Amino acid sequence: MFFLGIILFNLNGILAQDTIVKRDNARIICKIKEILVDEIKYQPKDNNIIVGIDKNEVLKVILSTGVVMNFQNTMTDKESYKDQKKNAIKFRLLSPLYQYSDFTYERSLKPGSSIECSIGIIGLGEHYGDKLNGISLRLGYKFIKSPNFYLKGIRYAHLLKGMYFRPEIATSFYTKNSNNIFATAVLFNIGNQWIFNDMFLVDLYLGLGYGYSSEDSFNIQYGYSTGASSFPLAISSGFRLGFLIK
Repeated sequence: MFFLGIILFNLNGILAQDTIVKRDNARIICKIKEILVDEIKYQPKDNNIIVGIDKNEVLKVILSTGVVMNFQNTMTDKESYKDQKKNAIKFRLLSPLYQYSDFTYERSLKPGSSIECSIGIIGLGEHYGDKLNGISLRLGYKFIKSPNFYLKGIRYAHLLKGMYFRPEIATSFYTKNSNNIFATAVLFNIGNQWIFNDMFLVDLYLGLGYGYSSEDSFNIQYGYSTGASSFPLAISSGFRLGFLIK
């Protein structure tokens, strides 16, 4: 009975082990001591020291009771940004000077990514002799730059703030002095967006790409510009102001 008791005690000690599963799928067999805000403290198997591990390195913890606790990386966890506004309405400040008015809606999809939809009303703005009537549409996916290095608990200052890369498709349909014109472009924009007090924003960007226009000449397409078929370059740039909404 004495030896049986020792065996059962040791067996219970083996079975009562917790498991930490790291994000690279490596497993640490241990005894969890504490789960803190940004750290997990544990005692390794066959060792009396207490070790700490950053929670951002941990995928999940499997307790000896069978309870499984999943963890998210602070940087990519949506809960880290639950109090921030995730939508924005923007206006291209100088667009009325080019005989159109441009409005953009941006929505955060997840930390580090958002989608933008823009509409330009051609003919709504200052007129310089040309009779214009039409519309321009743009759709882009924004990749927001992450930090160059990571620290414990680091996250984006704001979901919509920072330098970004935005591939974009643009199309314009309009009449100019009774001529029907169609233009389209694929653009690759680089820019930076500043957020102020989770209320206002400033967005500045520049882009290059490939474009086509039925005019077959270099021309402003209201939101971007295209070259002739012999040089199908497309250019975009913008300075936008806006406000954030829930």
